[in-house]
Amino acid sequence: MLNGRTVVFLSCSERFRATVAEPIRAGLTALGYHAVIVSQEPRLLGADWTPDAKVQSYMDASDALVALCTADNRLDDDSMQTRPNIIDEIQRARSTPRLRDKIMVLKAPDVRLPSNINPVYEDLDLDDTAAAIEKIRIQLRAWNITPVEPSSPSPSIPAAPAIPIEQLTDGLALGDDDRASARAYQLALKSTLEAQRDIAAEALQQVAAARDDTDIHITSSLIEAMGRIDPNLVPLDRIAELATSAEVPKRIAAIFVLWDLAEAAPGLVPLGIVGRLAKPAEEDWYVEAPAMAVTKLLMLHRRHARVIFDHLAGSADATDRHDVAAALLNLAAVDVTAVPPDLAQRLSEDADDLVAAKASEVVAAIAHLNEDAYRRRFMPFGI
Repeated sequence: MLNGRTVVFLSCSERFRATVAEPIRAGLTALGYHAVIVSQEPRLLGADWTPDAKVQSYMDASDALVALCTADNRLDDDSMQTRPNIIDEIQRARSTPRLRDKIMVLKAPDVRLPSNINPVYEDLDLDDTAAAIEKIRIQLRAWNITPVEPSSPSPSIPAAPAIPIEQLTDGLALGDDDRASARAYQLALKSTLEAQRDIAAEALQQVAAARDDTDIHITSSLIEAMGRIDPNLVPLDRIAELATSAEVPKRIAAIFVLWDLAEAAPGLVPLGIVGRLAKPAEEDWYVEAPAMAVTKLLMLHRRHARVIFDHLAGSADATDRHDVAAALLNLAAVDVTAVPPDLAQRLSEDADDLVAAKASEVVAAIAHLNEDAYRRRFMPFGI
């Protein structure tokens, strides 16, 4: 999911994008889905800048993949093959627990697929995209993948702050973290701690009552900035309320406030709130991806932050277990001694092949460590 909407990844070639993929995207959008053509989408917040990372981030956020196998390349034997990126994306989806059983292939009649993939497919008539849309609709329904629209917030009237929040957020843009931090610092120089706490509380009340997504993100960026200047200003009970909201933008606001808190004061971050949001199999990507990142950050500082991953490793959904293994591999790239070896070993023996393979990479990455390296990292002095 993305922003509370069901996501369908459309794998297509640029040659047939305008004539085939875009009409299908429009049809799926009309049905209530968020259909994604990656080349026309912005880079997701927090995703790396490489094209490969952009594709993977959208795939991780998707609920199904539809491959539009059009005739793009003529081979030496005069047979037609689809673009390599489509084959690559099919293979990626097969290696992604959340997508491996939700891949639909629509193939033009003259296309020959490589011998290493032999999927069940539906015929793709390039002149009848309406028929393709109907086939996709039926298949998505069979998978119980239904459109989900963002819920409407309940109207609320926040109390007026001592310093208008609008004055503090005026001119701030999305992602304008440095300017927000500068304003929070000026506020800290000129205001008492009590006044700053009141402003932070009022800003969170405005976020809770807001209807506009942009207003939510910009106001929450001010709260994040205030937390960077003084972590004690963040009222965690209000963050907990946002974290349990039915509205995705408010859960996004909660986890990004916690991310900044994790950087400034990892000991103050409530693991329960992070754990509610770190649910790869069921939570919106914009929520679960930063929540998983916050967990990794906390594991560099707090030994017991691992309980979040321990809990996910017991999930019945392979997506959760696979994402824990992938997170441990990321953690190993930063500090191998922060990886719990018992958890890596447990996942390497998982019944799911993809989970076991990813966790085996983790086990290999930490194999050179002494047996007590993990214990000594957090308890260097013993008792």
